[in-house]
Amino acid sequence: MEPETKSENATIDEEAPKDGDASLSQESASSTEPQPQKSRIILHVLCVAFHHRNGPQVEFAFPPFPPLPGSNPSEDNKLLREDTSVALPEEWSFLPFLCLPDGAHATDEEFIYFHLPPVPEWKSYPQSTLFGLACYRQMPASELINKTVDVTRSTVQKAVVVLATQPVLGSVRSKLGLVTRAFFEQKDFSKLEILETLYNSLAVSVSGYIPDSTLYMGISLRELVNKFKQKTLQLFKLLFLEKRILFFGSKVERLSAYQYSLVSLIPELLRGLRDAGAPSLGRGPEGKDDPTKKMYGVSSDQQGGLLRQWMPLPIFGESAFFQPYIPLQQMDVLMSSDTKSYLVGTSNAIFLHHKGCAVDAIANVDTGTLELMNPALNPLISLTTPDKKFIDDITKSVVATWSPEDDMSMNQQLSFEGSDDDIRARFELYLLTLLASVKTAQTAAISVDPAIRGKDFLADFNPAWVKAWQSTIHYTKWLAIIGGELPDNPNISPAHPCQGASTFGILQTSFAARLSELGRNLSPIQQNINKAVETSLTKAMDTVTDPAQQQRLQATTSQIFANVSSFLNQKRKDWSVSPPSTGRTTPDIATGESQEHDWEDVDINEDAKKQESKG
Repeated sequence: MEPETKSENATIDEEAPKDGDASLSQESASSTEPQPQKSRIILHVLCVAFHHRNGPQVEFAFPPFPPLPGSNPSEDNKLLREDTSVALPEEWSFLPFLCLPDGAHATDEEFIYFHLPPVPEWKSYPQSTLFGLACYRQMPASELINKTVDVTRSTVQKAVVVLATQPVLGSVRSKLGLVTRAFFEQKDFSKLEILETLYNSLAVSVSGYIPDSTLYMGISLRELVNKFKQKTLQLFKLLFLEKRILFFGSKVERLSAYQYSLVSLIPELLRGLRDAGAPSLGRGPEGKDDPTKKMYGVSSDQQGGLLRQWMPLPIFGESAFFQPYIPLQQMDVLMSSDTKSYLVGTSNAIFLHHKGCAVDAIANVDTGTLELMNPALNPLISLTTPDKKFIDDITKSVVATWSPEDDMSMNQQLSFEGSDDDIRARFELYLLTLLASVKTAQTAAISVDPAIRGKDFLADFNPAWVKAWQSTIHYTKWLAIIGGELPDNPNISPAHPCQGASTFGILQTSFAARLSELGRNLSPIQQNINKAVETSLTKAMDTVTDPAQQQRLQATTSQIFANVSSFLNQKRKDWSVSPPSTGRTTPDIATGESQEHDWEDVDINEDAKKQESKG
């Protein structure tokens, strides 16, 4: 998809630009009040450190921040002076705590994604959400070549930070990590030229229109699905309901990646986070003059259809808050009466138990569990039979091609099926068919078409969830944007993508996926058993002296292994066949009526038990 105005796609150059290519001259570096253009993507590179007396503080900013009322600009960027740090606007008072997260001392390197609200006094800056990525590292103070007076602890903790106007930080992660490592390997933190070079390089290489491939770098839908499996669709549905969702885990980068992955499932939403940095922002596009479309150079003709023309849904708008990593210093935002909904991530367990945060749902990224703290949400995000078929098909394609890796970027599927693009396309189809079904359902009762009249088009999506979504603030605002009614799209059928899925078929698919997963989990165990049995057999052979008895013992053992292996292979084939499509409901033989079952609670011996009770 190309923008209306011709511009170069954003690219990430892994080598520093030549001297002549630098976007800022030495004159601009020494300027006390730079005037960055609102169209500039990379705004600043910072250095944040833990001061032995002041705690986390910003030590250096390039280019320098604009002056604040009552501040002395000439002193703002003097480094390593006692009690001296870069002055921050009140809106960013928590910034240093974002870059040095809780528990950071327990790791050698960590990446932290975060959002910042705009600063009203800085008129030359975009008055929308800014995006930050910090690379934290630590080293023993004894290894420093130039040990300054402020280093009084045994360990030096610092973070190099990039601030940008768009969420492109996954694409600069690699370069930021390399530069931060080189910054530490200098063993002299007074040498800041490497940070200025990083800014100059990024300012040149990250510019122009940002393609989707750049926005999606650093996140993995495959990992999200592999971790949460069926709960991925429940998290997706929760996002529509404007609830208070907390992601919790020990690894801060994974917290951020899972949240960005979830957000990216809604078309264009990553480009529409301009109001996500604070609940007070709350303004979104109104009418057909959508400022987000103009800002990113996307025309309605390039949206791929009428339904997609008005994406994204303004989920993070009025009274909503999105912070991929939130420190304790921002807890008051969650407790504020102005915050009606939020999506945040934390590694601090205090958030889990603080009643003032009023958390509705907790997604644990370490265990892959979803805990609903608000019982009223259970029926709203309960998955229908087609819903389960939809997410199980996705999960099966991911699990079948999964190979565990610590690095998220190493788990990208080469084939299309089960890839991030495949997962995103399926969820987009789910959303588009949902919107088409809601549109058709509005007139189904009075339609003259016998195929439409009286049909329940929302049953497969869970009508309770659809009704709750239609009562949210962002749905009302979205309707106002598109003129009060949902647009038509003759290319999208008003039906669930998995309409007609049967309970037995989903049960069979689930068993096949679980059997496949069990086989992979048992592989190392089987190898250990083989080794143990082989050792025991060798010892038994040594004990038995009669050659004929040794031969019979070996033949008997080999036959046992062959029988077990044959049995497991046959069962795997039996459950790997394609599930039959016999309709959305299962008939009750006794009454002749169709009934829906929750396949997770289906008892496969139910018919036999009924026969025994009748006997």
